[in-house]
Amino acid sequence: MIKKQIFTVKEAGYEIQAEVTLANKDLLVNLLGGDLPHLGGVLTYDVSSQEVKEVKLFSHDGRFHKDIFLAQVFFENIKDQLPGSITITAGVHVDGISQEQIAASKGMTEDLARQCSAWLKEQKGFKEPVYSSHFK
Repeated sequence: MIKKQIFTVKEAGYEIQAEVTLANKDLLVNLLGGDLPHLGGVLTYDVSSQEVKEVKLFSHDGRFHKDIFLAQVFFENIKDQLPGSITITAGVHVDGISQEQIAASKGMTEDLARQCSAWLKEQKGFKEPVYSSHFK
C-alpha cells in the first residue's frame, strides 16, 4: 500500500507544502516551499528503536541550512499519531526573508502536521510483514 497526499499552507507572502507518501505504516514527508525549494535538512525516526537522527546540509556560504527546525516542528506535532517510522526532508528558502516570515514558518509547519495527522487517522489496511522462515 502506497498512498500520496499534498498539504499546503500559505501565509506571510509564501507557501510551504508537505508532500507525504505513506508506504504501509511508514511516512516520507518533504517540506518544501518559498522562492527556492531545496533540501536543507533531514530528520528520521525509527519506530522500533525510537531513535531520532538529524542531518543538516551545508548552504551556499558554508553554514548549515536552518530548515531542520521545520522538520523538528513537524515531527514533534505528529509523532504521537505515527503508525510507523518517518523521514522528513525540509527545504524552504524565501528571498530576502523577513522576521515576520521566519516567525510564521513554525505555525505554518504545525498546521501542515495537523492536516497530515487528520489524514493519517483516516488510513486503514496496514499490514504486518511476513518473513520467510528458511532464512537464518
